[in-house]
Amino acid sequence: MVRVIENLIYQENTGKAGMLDLYLPEMKKCRMLLFFFHEGGLESGDKTDDRNICSELAAYGIAVVSANYRMYPEAAYPQYIEDAARAVAWSLKHVTEYITYDQILIGGISAGAYLSMMLHFQPEFLAECGVSENQISGYIFDAGQPTVHYNILKERGQDPRSIRVDEAAPIFYLEGKRTVTQKQRFLILVSDQDIVGRREQNELLIRTMETHGYEKSQINYQIMKGYHHAGYEHGKDARGRYPYVELLCRFMEQMAPLMAEDV
Repeated sequence: MVRVIENLIYQENTGKAGMLDLYLPEMKKCRMLLFFFHEGGLESGDKTDDRNICSELAAYGIAVVSANYRMYPEAAYPQYIEDAARAVAWSLKHVTEYITYDQILIGGISAGAYLSMMLHFQPEFLAECGVSENQISGYIFDAGQPTVHYNILKERGQDPRSIRVDEAAPIFYLEGKRTVTQKQRFLILVSDQDIVGRREQNELLIRTMETHGYEKSQINYQIMKGYHHAGYEHGKDARGRYPYVELLCRFMEQMAPLMAEDV
């Protein structure tokens, strides 16, 4: 039995953009708490868009936080990233009122993956909310954009098809030798028919991570064949289950013994 608690306010005075939902498994303690941010190009979408995915994850024993955030054009960079960090911070203070957990993951699809990348590669966003990067065990970057997001380019009046790398690009913050805490693990997904350049940008991100101190064993990179951008997440198989959820669960199961080594 999955328990869903809707419309908890993590940020005042922002309406629906400051709300999140919790998807809780039956048990009192679970292994993983996953923050999962929705897709929509930073200009559309809602925390309920991934309701079926979040519910099935909870049925597998994963507690999930699905949060809204302010979006373009009402919001501008970096407000949506700040909102994501605040959602994480609020939840880490309050989720234990409902369930306890061992490990924390942050991830999302497309725009949600971009937010997750920014939280990791520029940990000041989390730090400003009182969350340390070493609290996070892993990340899921599903079809994210590691360069400046195309809607941020649109905000600036630039061609959204352009490639820019500056402070709004996750990859921008990869410099020097990074200390990756707690043997963090990363699941990076793209489609073989993704947005033009998206696969290549993610492969550049991976190689750049390796150049700056990440080990290959920390990164699980998968190309989803036969799909367009973010086209594989919501499909069911013949059993009525979501293969995407099972993929995420396999990643988390592989993480568990590795994390146990750090205890």
